[in-house]
Amino acid sequence: MKIGFICSEYPPGPHGGIGTMTQILSRTLVQAGHEVRVAGIYDNRYTAPNFQDDQGVKIWRLRASERRLGWIPARYRLFQLVNTWVREKSVDVIEVPDYQGLAAGWGPLAAPVVARLHGSESYFAKELGVPVRRGSFWIERASLRRVDFWSSVCRYTADKTRELFQLRFAPSAILYNPVEVPSAPALSRRRNQVIFSGTLTPKKGIVSLIHAWPMVKAACPDAELHVYGKDGRADSGGSMLQALQAELPSAVLNSVTFHGHVTRERLFEVFRSAGLAVFPSYAEAFAIAPLEAMACGCATIYSQRGSGPELLEQDKTGLLVDPDQPGQIAESIIRALRDERFTERLGAAGRKLVEERFSLAGALKQNIAFYAECVERFRLAHSLS
Repeated sequence: MKIGFICSEYPPGPHGGIGTMTQILSRTLVQAGHEVRVAGIYDNRYTAPNFQDDQGVKIWRLRASERRLGWIPARYRLFQLVNTWVREKSVDVIEVPDYQGLAAGWGPLAAPVVARLHGSESYFAKELGVPVRRGSFWIERASLRRVDFWSSVCRYTADKTRELFQLRFAPSAILYNPVEVPSAPALSRRRNQVIFSGTLTPKKGIVSLIHAWPMVKAACPDAELHVYGKDGRADSGGSMLQALQAELPSAVLNSVTFHGHVTRERLFEVFRSAGLAVFPSYAEAFAIAPLEAMACGCATIYSQRGSGPELLEQDKTGLLVDPDQPGQIAESIIRALRDERFTERLGAAGRKLVEERFSLAGALKQNIAFYAECVERFRLAHSLS
């Protein structure tokens, strides 16, 4: 099968969960004998070539002008490229993310366009209880109403998005993201190390974690917090990194290290050697980072919001916390740091869960079945029209 993905954050440059998932799935599809193309819109500061071959995955990066409204011609060029692929029969199906509504305004194509819900800008705004920007809402809704079929990375996001945009049709599939499981045995763990990874933004719960940290240090004096992820924007509009550093009392400042953006390979090394990983997020669709930590056998604390309860079970495969409760976050971290046997049990159970439920082999089979069904339904619908 020939599959085209639309992705505007394909690694190796700074990226989030959509970029990670697209790369993992694309490489897996190529290894299984399928053809994969990826195209997206990038600014000129994104440090990656305009065309790249990534282990057989063909990538096109279209650069957007930094001038006002420069994104409009960039979107048009993206559609032109996709249209060329379809005309030349280089793709059987095109997949777009819900985020930023990249299929809005697309004309008819002779191949099905499918959306995968990772969590749109409007979805996250609704989840966080902040105003939804009218322009973003209109574009993202138009994109989802343009596509021929849609899937979601979890049931929670599917239900909330369908309600938000008043979509007529239910998702054609729930496709959990694939998670890579390192085959190498875990390194000797530094039990006092606590890891957070993700873009430094309020929705990731990093502010609550920073507020919880002095309580953790009071109970566990040798605890260390290591934060991995690119800087984001604070609610004030400035640097989140600077805001977090200002929040930390001087007594605990030296126990917190901000490492910035690192490669996934480096992050896997960190997860394999740390005692605990914490992700007290306010809003996620399918959070890849907690499951990558679990895949590395690292005991994991995740959020009880969003898809958290759908992905792991409290006290069995991980711990769930309320991101609005720094005290509860601190209590869960302290419990894990003090009880080594408990964290070992959580780490082993978490890894087993990922192996059984989110494996690459299982995801490959489910995704190919979904694409094949979409192609066949599209063909039948157009043969009757």
